[in-house]
Amino acid sequence: MTSSPDSWAQFRHLRDELKGDWATLWKTKLEDRVTAEGISSQEFMRLFVNSGEILFASRDFKPISFREIIERHLGSDVAGKVDPDPSIGGWGKFIRENLPVSKKASKRERPAIKFDTSQQQRKHGCGWLNKAKTLKKASCSEYGY
Repeated sequence: MTSSPDSWAQFRHLRDELKGDWATLWKTKLEDRVTAEGISSQEFMRLFVNSGEILFASRDFKPISFREIIERHLGSDVAGKVDPDPSIGGWGKFIRENLPVSKKASKRERPAIKFDTSQQQRKHGCGWLNKAKTLKKASCSEYGY
């Protein structure tokens, strides 16, 4: 397979069509509540799914994956470039690793609070009312009130 820009556009177009079929496959599935299975209601030739095929089950079953379908259509090397695996990393991982974080995006630190220690602490300073009074007095004493 070639790697010209036209072929990449065709690969992406094929991927988008497969995603549409994939969505309709999961929307139109039949749920068998007795055996706890999901069964395809239609035949999807491009997804390699026959009508009545089990899509997922509760025990010892490997469900079909969209990644495997793309690899069967395009090959593993091209599929990795058109639709990268999240474990390998895509745009999100690239942004996290290569772009610097701005200072505006980081959290602002809470300003240091000075407690009023002129009065004796009640309840060893653990009571909420005592903390509120000391904070109030400390903030008022800073401004000369």
